[in-house]
Amino acid sequence: MSDGLQPQFFEASGIDPGINVSASLPDIHSLNPDAAAAMPMIAHITELRNRVLLCAGALAATVAAGFTFSLPLIRLFQSMAPKAVVFVQRTPGEVLLASMSLSFYIGVALALPVILYNVLRFVLPGLLPREKAMVTWAVLGGALLFAAGVVFAYFFVVPSALGFLVDYGQSVARAELSIREYISFCASLLFVTGGMFELPMVLFLLSFTGLITSQKLIREWRWATVLIFITAAIVTPTQDPFSMCIVGFAMVALYGLSIIPIRLCGR
Repeated sequence: MSDGLQPQFFEASGIDPGINVSASLPDIHSLNPDAAAAMPMIAHITELRNRVLLCAGALAATVAAGFTFSLPLIRLFQSMAPKAVVFVQRTPGEVLLASMSLSFYIGVALALPVILYNVLRFVLPGLLPREKAMVTWAVLGGALLFAAGVVFAYFFVVPSALGFLVDYGQSVARAELSIREYISFCASLLFVTGGMFELPMVLFLLSFTGLITSQKLIREWRWATVLIFITAAIVTPTQDPFSMCIVGFAMVALYGLSIIPIRLCGR
């Protein structure tokens, strides 16, 4: 076949015309919207997996660190008890179980800033840079408030609760406490009080959603006070009125103080 009759599969420039044809075809995502919608979902799942792994790694490291120092901390917990208390180990390995329980509380407390930060960054992905900075400061403030609650419970709540509960029954029973149950009692009371001290951080973050304002907090302080004391009565492990009142009055004071930063942010 002569050159003039040969079919021209390619242009004279050597460029495959199929490239021009494929460039003119519609995008595959416009033909299949589900394929385009699947990518953000995959990205969210990947982000969730990474944040869960990060939180789990932080928790494992802090629990291991807590177990390393569990025995000195158990002796520190024993110093909160009245002098009349005698600690006993009713079953073999009870001190070991007490150390494991205490290390879990310590691990959660130490890993709490990492967990809170990752939870907030996942559920609030569309924040502006200024709002992201506010969340970071709120998490740091929440960690300080939790530590303040633990210190408050160590010096005021736990000793008062133990003094009341132990002294009440001294006339009819000798105070012999299981070391495991005692550590669980003290650690849960410290942890709950520290958690309740997070109230200012919770209110501050809720102010960004528009659910609450400083004016609303001032207007509803009576109902808030009633709700605080009901919550203190429910979550305080001792259930005695003296400890409940200590925690309740501290929470009311924190409620009033939380209005200040919310008001300064113009909310």
